[in-house]
Amino acid sequence: MIREEYDFNDIAEYLYDNIDLLIAGVPRAEERSSFFYNLWMERRKDILLLELLDNERIQYNYYTQTDLPRCGTIDLTIGTPKILNLCRVEQKNVILDLCSLDHVLIMFLTKQLITHTIPRTLFATYIRPHHYSKQSGTVGYSLCDQILGVKSIPGFIRRESNSQTLCSFIGFEGIRLKSILESVHDVKKLIPVVAFPSGEPQWYNVTMWNSMDILQSETPDLTIHKCFSESVFEAVNLMKSCIQADEKVVIAPLGTRPHSMACAIFACNHPNARIVYDYVVEREHRTEGITHIKVYHLSSFLNT
Repeated sequence: MIREEYDFNDIAEYLYDNIDLLIAGVPRAEERSSFFYNLWMERRKDILLLELLDNERIQYNYYTQTDLPRCGTIDLTIGTPKILNLCRVEQKNVILDLCSLDHVLIMFLTKQLITHTIPRTLFATYIRPHHYSKQSGTVGYSLCDQILGVKSIPGFIRRESNSQTLCSFIGFEGIRLKSILESVHDVKKLIPVVAFPSGEPQWYNVTMWNSMDILQSETPDLTIHKCFSESVFEAVNLMKSCIQADEKVVIAPLGTRPHSMACAIFACNHPNARIVYDYVVEREHRTEGITHIKVYHLSSFLNT
């Protein structure tokens, strides 16, 4: 598999000239959540903004240069395909802004765009922040306010199996991994994957520190896998190398948004894969600044 990941500055002009539709989340306080929205608005490009209201509903705003803006509230599983058809996605070159979209929306949209409403080409972007918001008095980062509970992601629901593998991409907060381990039963094999950022090695240390006790309590000689935190392709390849084609696997993406997208891509082509998520409520001010912008060309994954 060719790893088609690029620096945004190297292909910005190509994207401006060729991308027909930006799919993004509603801009928040974080600078990186509004970066691509502002760029596309300045260039008068079509934009579909999506916001997850709860586990079942989303709010959409569709901005196009030929018609008046459209907005509304729809059902996630039934309404989203209709909105993608309204935007004529199958005739367009589409780019997803991962930083502004919720993890659940990233995974659900990835399946829709790869297997059902398939665009002409598909890209995604991710922005590395300058730093994450720290907790006071403890080792770690304060990124989430609440864990609502572990559930399957719509589109990736499977029955609980006996003797299954759990593959978990681990983030900064060890308590999230604990909630997954308590919710997924009959795990015969655990595959923990820790994100390794190229620019900030201390982020890896924090992840390991907060999760080590939990991992060691599961299996003392457990193999911990590392994966570049901003690489969709590396995460997909890692899962392909660790998980057999007929293996019953539960995937828990608790780390970066590129890894959530990778989990959805892998599960789309693995009939025995189920994705679970702990539906965290993320803090409004999680990050500050922008350091590096990555673009992924994902058309090779489209089921055309």
